[in-house]
Amino acid sequence: MTSPTRDIRTLENFLVSLPQVPLGTFPTPLICLDRLSRDLNIDLWMKRDDCTGLALGGNKARKLEFILAQAQLKGHDTVVTTGPITSNHTMMTAVAGRQVGIKVHCVIGGTRPKEVTGNLLLLDYLGASLHFSPMNFAQPSIIDFRLLQKSCQDVVKQTKGYWIPAGGSMPEAEPGYMKAVLEISKQREGNFNFDYVVLAIGTGSTTTGVLLGLALASIKSRVLAVSVGSRHAAKNIYKRPTPEALFLKSAEHFNLPLNTKNIPAHNIVFGFAEEGYGIPNSKSDRAIRLMAEREGYFLDPVYTSKAFGGLLTMVENGRIPAGSRVLFIHTGGLSMIASPEKRYSAPTNLSKVYNVTRNSLGT
Repeated sequence: MTSPTRDIRTLENFLVSLPQVPLGTFPTPLICLDRLSRDLNIDLWMKRDDCTGLALGGNKARKLEFILAQAQLKGHDTVVTTGPITSNHTMMTAVAGRQVGIKVHCVIGGTRPKEVTGNLLLLDYLGASLHFSPMNFAQPSIIDFRLLQKSCQDVVKQTKGYWIPAGGSMPEAEPGYMKAVLEISKQREGNFNFDYVVLAIGTGSTTTGVLLGLALASIKSRVLAVSVGSRHAAKNIYKRPTPEALFLKSAEHFNLPLNTKNIPAHNIVFGFAEEGYGIPNSKSDRAIRLMAEREGYFLDPVYTSKAFGGLLTMVENGRIPAGSRVLFIHTGGLSMIASPEKRYSAPTNLSKVYNVTRNSLGT
């Protein structure tokens, strides 16, 4: 069991010193998942950042409060960002831009579809300026990724807009989930006593914010970040910086008294999205069904279902030991749709799915 929080005030004092644009509705609920706790033999809690109140919810609200504050301070009336066709980040950036009076340009990785649905439809409603750069995010190539990067550079140059990387992954965004750590601590009466924190990782910014918040508040919890893309794409195509590198970059950016020794225990967990980003699989489908059946909450098919699928497997194989207190951060909104390249065909015998799922958990 983790020790009580020792220095929440240090974290709080840092956060109140930063400019921020109010966008979300906080605090979001922190709930105990009683039935799944019994099923899994752990003490399972969920931070419902699907209820952030910006657009249809999701983790980007926390980041954008700090990112757009910086864009305004630097005198920008336009921001430029990027993401796949299913991106919750681009949609929420467009909503936030409308709310604060900033124009938004989105460079969409993918071919303009004949049928406009999901977040792409919401971007159209919002009047965001869209620029398409053909790319298959499920199975990306280096050439396509470089073309996407070039498209982003061109739009930034043309618009003189403030650049927001994919997923809002930049030091300016990290206080968003540092603040979430503070919020959770207050909801727990100052005691962030979770053995494990499980969440989805894509570009890595949310995980980095959590790690920074834990470090600055001297909280001892292990972070298990479940990748929503394949190992190959993360390491060989995007060449994602490690959480350690992002942690140190942000610590330097904010002049925080943190170094390598302060980085909390953490792991990136691959193996739950090897089919590719945005493609459903049997584990993600099982996770959605189980959360809905047992607790009455929805996970999204792109991010949180992969992360919760990882949590279930880590409980079953003992990586998360019985009796652990576990925090699952629900980072997704529900406007996301699965990749058009492939869709998982769920079994049609729903009663059989229910029985198999329950039996696999030993209930």
